[in-house]
Amino acid sequence: MIELWAGVQLKLNHAAFHLEKMERALDPPERTHMNVALEAAGALLGTSWERPFYAHVDAFLSATRSIPEVIQSCFGEDKGAPTAVKQWFAALPAAEQNKRQQFTAQFKPHYDAFRALPLGTERHKTEHRIGYPGVTVTMMGRFGATYVGSPVQSVPTSETRNIEAGDDTALLAIQANQRPIAVRPTWQDFTIDSKPLFDEFRAYLQQAQQLVSTAQAISQSVHGSDSLTMPP
Repeated sequence: MIELWAGVQLKLNHAAFHLEKMERALDPPERTHMNVALEAAGALLGTSWERPFYAHVDAFLSATRSIPEVIQSCFGEDKGAPTAVKQWFAALPAAEQNKRQQFTAQFKPHYDAFRALPLGTERHKTEHRIGYPGVTVTMMGRFGATYVGSPVQSVPTSETRNIEAGDDTALLAIQANQRPIAVRPTWQDFTIDSKPLFDEFRAYLQQAQQLVSTAQAISQSVHGSDSLTMPP
């Protein structure tokens, strides 16, 4: 029984890991002596946030959404499983089959409610429909410009002050010689379906943790200390 819960906990840990990595991807470069010197020399640091950030978005959604499926497989009856798994279930002792079916019946309303959450739909869009979730970043540049991006639309990683052609020659000369400045978003700049992304992800992770607690209570009631067969 402990081994079966270990897989569920691992999924929770992976989801939390990907959420943490999303936050870290947006961190500015560490203010080491070397980095300060490089920036002073004109180097652009900390501009490659998009690839890791969106990769961890995908991984977070996938890991979190898989939790109810792992629970169902380990403690109940996975009715949508492939033929080989159904054959495995049919070969289980009748007592275990019966208790697994009881678990599934009691777990079903919680399972269905979690599957219906909006971020479950975003995971489906990412893995089975268009390849990416509805994440938007809207960030302000250093000089007042607004940039809008998504997993498939990059935003600028640097900018320079734009001086209109009507400005005097001296200012235009300054523009011609100025160095690009790195720009990067903060966690507050992201939304998913027009809602704050990090707030939604943290709430989704908490809902997954609550689902696990509910499943554990149901399992204790149905299975008690009986051993269960590891799914194939």
